[in-house]
Amino acid sequence: MLIQTHIAQARMLVIATPDTLDVRQMIATARALNPSIETVVRTHNEAEAKLLDQENAGRVFLGEHELAQAMTRHVLERSAASTAH
Repeated sequence: MLIQTHIAQARMLVIATPDTLDVRQMIATARALNPSIETVVRTHNEAEAKLLDQENAGRVFLGEHELAQAMTRHVLERSAASTAH
């Protein structure tokens, strides 16, 4: 599938599948075809996020952590907007 998507010419690969075995295989294939590709990976498991980070899987985003940050950012933006009026 990665060959059909022209991964050899891509600048970035974004992976958001829950199957961690597939994630590692996709990264290995993408890097074999395109050693300079940037990889971005989503995971929902903190232990897996640490492992992927240790394996230099690219930029790893932990789903729950990112959701918490987005919610906090929204609350702070809404709070600032209401105090400005």
